[in-house]
Amino acid sequence: DVTYGWWAGNSVVTSRSGRFIASHIGHTGLIAFAAGGSTLWELARYNPEIPMGHQSSLFLGHLAAFGVGFDEAGAWTGVGVAAVAIVHLVLSMVYGGGALLHAVYFEADVADSEVPRARKFKLEWNNPDNQTFILGHHLFFFGMACIAFVEWARIHGIYDPAIGAVRQVNYNLDLTMIWNRQFDFIGIDSLEDVMGGHAFLAFAELTGATIHMVAGSTQWENKRLGEWSKYKGAELLSAEAVLSWSLAGIGWMAIIA
Repeated sequence: DVTYGWWAGNSVVTSRSGRFIASHIGHTGLIAFAAGGSTLWELARYNPEIPMGHQSSLFLGHLAAFGVGFDEAGAWTGVGVAAVAIVHLVLSMVYGGGALLHAVYFEADVADSEVPRARKFKLEWNNPDNQTFILGHHLFFFGMACIAFVEWARIHGIYDPAIGAVRQVNYNLDLTMIWNRQFDFIGIDSLEDVMGGHAFLAFAELTGATIHMVAGSTQWENKRLGEWSKYKGAELLSAEAVLSWSLAGIGWMAIIA
């Protein structure tokens, strides 16, 4: 019997976790399609005689930072650029198909699924164990992404603006440096330190993922959530709170960038 204002768009997925998942997969598909399509568009009109910044080559510029499309000396080769773009376009179709399945074919609420493993991802805002189980999987994929980034830099190499060339970068896992740099990250001038930070972040995220997926929420977490809800008037396990944290994280990343 609850009614929502016209602006409460997320209300349509209340008690419909399957549709909530569909929207997330759909957004991922749109991002992959935009990345692949824009890369092909920039590749079709790219002129190696003109600086990238004068051609609005944003996607080619990111690939260049990863050492894709250019040789070790920074000269344009174009090798691998089209392949990366096509992979993103193919993945966008896979994501789109998954979104349609969750939106049309699969159960509207994951809790009604016939697959026991799928039912673990139902959304229960008043169940800390359920929320922390889902959070653990998010942390796992973030950790794996950090490992992929570190290993790519170590094995293939990335562009080093200090020497104007692509080189292999081994991470510097110096915990003292990482601790001292957490509030001074803009002044980092060593790719080894950058990779070391990502390696440490991967370890921290995978450790947190394991704890959240296996052990569930702890008594300490439950106690703190209860204290915050009581004294701060905050509902930390609500859909609105999770959305707020997500927007705050995205905003912080935009400021850093």
